[in-house]
Amino acid sequence: MLKGIGKSHGKTIIMGEHAVVYGYPAIAIPLVSIPVIVRIKQIDAQKESTLSSKYYVGKLDQLPNSLSGVKFLINLLDEQLNKDNIKYSISIESSLPIERGLGSSAAIGTAITRAFFNFFDDTLDHDTLLGYVNKSETVTHGKASGLDALTVISNTPVQFSRKDPVDHFTFKTDGFLVIADSGVKGKTKETVSDVKKMYDKNPQAIGKILKQLGQCTKKTSLSLSGNRLKDLGQTFTEANGLLSQLNLAIPKTDKLINSANNAGALGSKITGGGRGGCIISLARNLTSAEMIQKALIKSGAEQTWLQPLSIYAEESDVD
Repeated sequence: MLKGIGKSHGKTIIMGEHAVVYGYPAIAIPLVSIPVIVRIKQIDAQKESTLSSKYYVGKLDQLPNSLSGVKFLINLLDEQLNKDNIKYSISIESSLPIERGLGSSAAIGTAITRAFFNFFDDTLDHDTLLGYVNKSETVTHGKASGLDALTVISNTPVQFSRKDPVDHFTFKTDGFLVIADSGVKGKTKETVSDVKKMYDKNPQAIGKILKQLGQCTKKTSLSLSGNRLKDLGQTFTEANGLLSQLNLAIPKTDKLINSANNAGALGSKITGGGRGGCIISLARNLTSAEMIQKALIKSGAEQTWLQPLSIYAEESDVD
């Protein structure tokens, strides 16, 4: 009986969300400590193919609309790889909360694609993988930037824009990121669409905000390379104000950001699509990060993660 396995991980955008859709740079980091694993097993030819996950359990042909990207991707991979009409069961194990801006859909798409190619013993190169994941992301989110896909298949931070080549880079920076889940599902597809409507209605004003967000990414890059945590925190705060002007904040994320800052964060911001999802805060050291983490939990964060920035100081291979 055939078996296949595919792995991936989450991501968080440090700077440049939404602006990246309009050609400005963004920086994202892989969250290798938050894994996604997909397993495929061959089943009896008389049975129907199934999927088991925390999002859905049942027959593949009855996947709900909420998993439209997954359904599209599985159908595409099956059509192109499953020449003998083999029946199979798919299981998805993910520690990533869905619709929180941590790249859950891209990570799942990556792990599914790797698992299918492993299952059918076919060779999968980087560009082919990226192509499949981006197609799935377009179905899930509409006009996707491609940044999520690039980051969840990488082990190094990524700077990305539609105008320049992708830059996988490292930096020697102290400090910690504290990531907090608001418990509210983000609305990436909706917010991307709404920002576009705002831009189309008032390109001068909204364009200025997007340009400023792009400048925040450049400031972030300089702060990371120079280990200037205070400057980086100030840029977090500046960017959060700009994202709020794009109507991407909600009371819950505002509350978490205020709590983190009052607990000693150097700066905090929305990450991802907005109107829910997660926030990220910058801490000087582990002690400060743990204090911020406690404050966030007390303020109602559903989950929190600590991510040392020092792990990005060494080169890693891109998967």
